[in-house]
Amino acid sequence: MSNANKILKYIFILCLIAIFISCAPAKKNPYYEKRKKSTQVNASQLGRNKYYFSKDYQKKLTKTYKKKADH
Repeated sequence: MSNANKILKYIFILCLIAIFISCAPAKKNPYYEKRKKSTQVNASQLGRNKYYFSKDYQKKLTKTYKKKADH
């Protein structure tokens, strides 16, 4: 009977160790977090650049510049 108790105690302790190891929080990789932030695109300028470099807006800029240069 004492051998059975010892075996059950060892199995119980091993199960507890396995549970604690599996529930431990994963350590985050700081390098991965920095890379993830740096690859995100700042979308605030994308539409503005498309309009700024369009032919119509460039014509408008040259017209206003000529008006200001004449004064």
